[in-house]
Amino acid sequence: MKISKRNSKILLSAVLLFAVALLQNCKKDVAHTAATAPPTQGMYALINDTAWTAVTVAASLQYTGFSTGKIFTCRGTMGNKMIQLIASQSNVAAGNDFPLGAANGNSASFGYYILPVHLNLTEQNPTPGTDAGTSLVITAIDTGKRLISGTFTFPARDSIYDAFGNVILVVKSQINNGFFKQVPYVYTP
Repeated sequence: MKISKRNSKILLSAVLLFAVALLQNCKKDVAHTAATAPPTQGMYALINDTAWTAVTVAASLQYTGFSTGKIFTCRGTMGNKMIQLIASQSNVAAGNDFPLGAANGNSASFGYYILPVHLNLTEQNPTPGTDAGTSLVITAIDTGKRLISGTFTFPARDSIYDAFGNVILVVKSQINNGFFKQVPYVYTP
């Protein structure tokens, strides 16, 4: 079968036109996907530069006894990941308040955990508030409505062990731009 020059030009033009039409329909999905904004209430953070928004958030403020102190805890979970923040205040009276500003690093701890926390051959320890790069700041507290807000940043590391108890891997994570906003808290006197 012999194809004439004229027919080959028409065939080539048709193939090119089909290819252009096909490519016009192949657009990146990213162009249609809007960036997800952080929530206006709840807990949010960037974990290793990936956005993470807690599905459940719980906070508590516990008075530990006569002029001894208070412990603030805020925990958010999504899937098998959990962020837990703990800050203490010493030598204070009972009450459902907590001071605004940076938490005392000596009495704060930060946790980023892959659940369950007690994975086989894995040690997931909280990061002390005295470690470089840690920050917990209480930005607002409404004692009437019992709502609390704040920001946090911290590094986390998990140690993975072999069957003989030797560390074979240290997994590091960086939690940045974290915040909890208008989270209801339970006060225990």
